Amino acid sequence: MDNKKSSPIRPDMIFKLSNRRSPQEVKLKSLEWAVITQLNGEKTVAQIGEILALNQEELQDIFGRLIQEGLLELVNHSSTTQVVPQHLLKEIEYILTLYVGPIAAILVDDVLSEMKLERKSVEVRYLPFLVERLSYEITSPEKQLKFQREALEIIRDLDYA
Repeated sequence: MDNKKSSPIRPDMIFKLSNRRSPQEVKLKSLEWAVITQLNGEKTVAQIGEILALNQEELQDIFGRLIQEGLLELVNHSSTTQVVPQHLLKEIEYILTLYVGPIAAILVDDVLSEMKLERKSVEVRYLPFLVERLSYEITSPEKQLKFQREALEIIRDLDYA
């Protein structure tokens, strides 16, 4: 391996298989093949790591090698890296409070933790899933739906286009 250090692989990066080179042209290890099977141009490095139970160091090594072999292309989605403003998360949390009471803040933190996200860096594309997941904490199906509608209305009112 040469001394030139490539850029670190960030958990929020999204890759797809390159058209320049086929995986059949390279001798790959089983974990490298497993990563390749997960590449769809939508899953983040962190999501693939979670699916395959790989730690950050393993992800760095595997993705680094696949990039070095010319098998991967970085997918550039500027919309996927747009971070949710903190006031929006607070508004969703407030709406949840109306349905579950003062434990709403704890529930939001728990769900974000399960999603492997932090409040300060939640990407816009995860909001619908976050709202859906939070709604599961409400016992009444009617109230779940009402919460989802109210939260998604706030999201829709924001201009992310």
